[in-house]
Amino acid sequence: MLKNREIPSELKNFNSLFLAFRYKYDLYRLFDDLLTIVICCLARQTEEELYLETVKKYTREELNTFAALMGELFIIYGEAKITRRWSDPLGTYYECLASNTKKSSFGQFFTPKSICDMMANFVTDPKQFGKKINEPCSGSGRMILASNQITQGNYFYAQDLDPICCKMTAINMAMHEIRGEVHNMDTLRMSNLRMSYSINFDFYKHKTPLILLKRPN
Repeated sequence: MLKNREIPSELKNFNSLFLAFRYKYDLYRLFDDLLTIVICCLARQTEEELYLETVKKYTREELNTFAALMGELFIIYGEAKITRRWSDPLGTYYECLASNTKKSSFGQFFTPKSICDMMANFVTDPKQFGKKINEPCSGSGRMILASNQITQGNYFYAQDLDPICCKMTAINMAMHEIRGEVHNMDTLRMSNLRMSYSINFDFYKHKTPLILLKRPN
């Protein structure tokens, strides 16, 4: 079981809420459903069918817990905006879950924040913006967040084979006010496109996070 002492302080409340489900649901599926619910809530009522399909197995009390989990996430993102530092609460918590379970479904460990910052400083020009930048193996989107920390205003194309990673990248980009696209696909073969996410395409109009799903034909 994942204990509060094993996770960062800003995620302790989130962890306590999340583990309230642990005896009833598979944690991997639960985390995936949480990501889907967050994305549906940021989709401006364009994914009501997906939302209802996702939440139908949960009780009213459990849905209230999901709302509380979202509230904890938004607090963390809000504090990151105030301090002008990027934050990856979803990727960090996912790694904590992965390190405390033997299930093969939890198979992702992401580049440490300090390494992301160092690499972004090597390749990002702080005096230039408006570029189109590709991230072919996005994980939870940390390299994108680190690059955006140096220069805002670029447009990012992200890809990953893992649907969980794509969802985390999409949410992280949306909440950090980054514009771009995320594609769930095999980047090496340039095939097997499962889902695409358009992130904040009209942010300049509404100033609110937006994720729109684009399903392949």
